[in-house]
Amino acid sequence: MEQITNTIKSIIGNLKGILIAAAGLLIIVQIVFGSSGFDVIANITTLLDGFIGSGASLVSVIAGIIVLGLLSD
Repeated sequence: MEQITNTIKSIIGNLKGILIAAAGLLIIVQIVFGSSGFDVIANITTLLDGFIGSGASLVSVIAGIIVLGLLSD
C-alpha cells in the first residue's frame, strides 16, 4: 500500500514539474512574441483578482512574484 502511495505521489510531482515548466515557457513566449489568443499573464492576474479583489494594486506585485517563481528553478 505504501508503494502505491509513493508511486502516486511521484507521478503527481512529475506532472506538477511539467506543468510549471510549461507555464514558465508560455510566459517567456508571451513576453518575446506578444499575446496571440492565449494570454498567460492576464490569466494569472485575473485569477489573483478573484482572490484579492478587482483593482487591488497588490495584484500586479503578486502576479510578478508568481511569474518569477515559475521561472526560477
